[in-house]
Amino acid sequence: MVRSVNKIDVGRLIIVPIFAFLMAINILVVYQDLKALLPISTIKATGLIHHLLMVCFYSLIIFLYFLRSPARSTSRSHVTSFIAIVATFIPFTLLFLGKPELNKPEILLVANVIIIISIVLSIYALGSLGKNFSIIPQARKLIETGPYRVVRHPLYVSELIGVFGLVLAGLTILKIAMFLLLAVLQVYRAFQEEKLLANAFPEYKEYSSKTARFIPGII
Repeated sequence: MVRSVNKIDVGRLIIVPIFAFLMAINILVVYQDLKALLPISTIKATGLIHHLLMVCFYSLIIFLYFLRSPARSTSRSHVTSFIAIVATFIPFTLLFLGKPELNKPEILLVANVIIIISIVLSIYALGSLGKNFSIIPQARKLIETGPYRVVRHPLYVSELIGVFGLVLAGLTILKIAMFLLLAVLQVYRAFQEEKLLANAFPEYKEYSSKTARFIPGII
């Protein structure tokens, strides 16, 4: 009698502790935001909402990683997987890229609103992906519901919106350069994922023909 052995999900073992750590950091930031909330201001309130949403976002990632099913196929390119990981964590480097040249209250408020919108969109996209979410290119199920009815890569679009908000909050040349680098990496990542999905799902060609890649009606 042959026993079936479940393959260990290496991604789960690596990613879950990392995002648990990031979630813990944001919980601490939320605590600090609450302590400093009074006297209340719009900037403080939007900052608090931003960090609360980040806690929800990281919690959802951890939850989905525990639920996710085995992949039907995975990219065999180490370069593609490396780029996917780098693109995922590039936004965290913005905290260390120089002092802001522009930090006016009205700019901070706009930046916070942009970031809040991006996180809400990210949570929506992540919820639509469900247990099919992965950082490196993998094929589990073709998702055509939620924001995936509008664009093929809503999670990447929402992340770029959020990073734009982070750059705007503390504008430096290095941060602008990092944003442009991230945009290039995400485009490359999207094309590689599409190749994988097209090979795994015959219906992907029809889906891609009627759904924009990043911006509805444009590209």
